Amino acid sequence: MAVEIERKYLLLPLRIEHFLNMLKINFEKIDIIQSYVTRNEKTGRVRQYNDKYYLTIKKGEGLVREEYEEEITADIYNNILKSSDDTKTIRKTRYLVDINQVVYEFDEFKDNLVGLVFLEVEFESEAKSKEFNMYEKFKKIVVKEVTHDRRYDNVNIAKTQAIPI
Repeated sequence: MAVEIERKYLLLPLRIEHFLNMLKINFEKIDIIQSYVTRNEKTGRVRQYNDKYYLTIKKGEGLVREEYEEEITADIYNNILKSSDDTKTIRKTRYLVDINQVVYEFDEFKDNLVGLVFLEVEFESEAKSKEFNMYEKFKKIVVKEVTHDRRYDNVNIAKTQAIPI
């Protein structure tokens, strides 16, 4: 398993595409359908990422977690969804922005989670995550950091289908 080092921020409920266009910042836009599947009391994630599919297993919580991710076929993706004991799904649009070699991932949720917006940034090391200085114009839309708050984990949001308060 690889190690994922990531900080996560709750943002003001705004339309990210409009915000980035106002700032004249280039971005890549990706539609994501993310499902958490439970089988034999174990939970994993399958994701449709535009026209690609992935199986992901994460272990741990907070800043540093173990992560296994593999690209799978559409057939395998659909078979996993069909054979799950329980499936919880969230839909979101991700906007990828590269500023000074830092990739900012903005996630804007859909359906009954409209208004929920996150910013995530991944790092090569814990030291780099601690010395991180966010792009100044993005700081203005941050409500708070939620890296260590389990209520804001996507799996918990998928289970509750509600915006944490």
